[in-house]
Amino acid sequence: MCEDLISIIVPVYNVEEFLDQCIKSVLDQSYKKLEIILVDDGSTDRSGKICDRYQMTDARIKVIHKENGGLSDARNTGLRLAKGKYYSFIDSDDYISSEMIQTMFDSLKRNQCDIAVCNMIRFGDAVDSVKFYYPAEREQVLAGTERFQTLNQPSVCNKLFCSELFNNIKFPKGKYYEDTYVYHELLYQAKKIVLTGKDSYWYRARPGSIVGKKRYTSQYFDFIEAVYCRARFLEEKNVQPYWTEACLSLYAAYANAEKNIEKSEKTKVYFQQLKKEFAWAYRKIMKRGKNIGMKQKIRLMLLRYFPRIHSRIY
Repeated sequence: MCEDLISIIVPVYNVEEFLDQCIKSVLDQSYKKLEIILVDDGSTDRSGKICDRYQMTDARIKVIHKENGGLSDARNTGLRLAKGKYYSFIDSDDYISSEMIQTMFDSLKRNQCDIAVCNMIRFGDAVDSVKFYYPAEREQVLAGTERFQTLNQPSVCNKLFCSELFNNIKFPKGKYYEDTYVYHELLYQAKKIVLTGKDSYWYRARPGSIVGKKRYTSQYFDFIEAVYCRARFLEEKNVQPYWTEACLSLYAAYANAEKNIEKSEKTKVYFQQLKKEFAWAYRKIMKRGKNIGMKQKIRLMLLRYFPRIHSRIY
């Protein structure tokens, strides 16, 4: 059987300590028809040279050196160059099992799906290894609105995508939580997705990574904006109960910001925008939200009109 080309996009930035393990795990894939795009995003350590060294050893590797533009910009650069029928995204401080691509490809083709999802394992010096999100124990196909169950695991790294899903979608440049901005749109375009039930992606938890940094800083407002975009999109498409859940997630994120982020001149504009976004969600959920109990409505009302009181109580 003729195999399809799969493009693996690896953004690289100052990860010389871990890059060998990542690249080797990609080269060791049992699925061989790969296009491996290493995007050096302006690294200031030896990461760029390591990429060049591997390019000399395997014709499937393409290396792009660019000015630093962040993770989204690096991924978008890879997308512009990718020629595969399917896309995979791997972060350069992580690694994958030798069967990851083959397993996801087989599950996707066998079940005629547009996205395949494997289990992700978090590991690191300061944490115990643990399965991320809500992994599957066996292969499972999600069709219809069931596919939106995976909104709780928006990372693109443990997934294989049909390339057509990205025809009109790009990662938001300059934003953190970039996957949360786009995953709901990818899901909406997909007809079916499959969970492989296999532990295949190892995510490295480390203090210097984006995810490993302190959570409640000004970067957290990007997460809130991403959730707001998700809520707006799903409400417009009337995807229930998930647009209601997204509105409630926006409530929880706003509450966390009110309680944990200091009010200052730097954050003033962010909070003003956040109040507008939550006001939209509040109106929608009070008018059309389903299965919202009275206690929850009281919490929503307090946060909407009396955020300081809400923070003291909750």
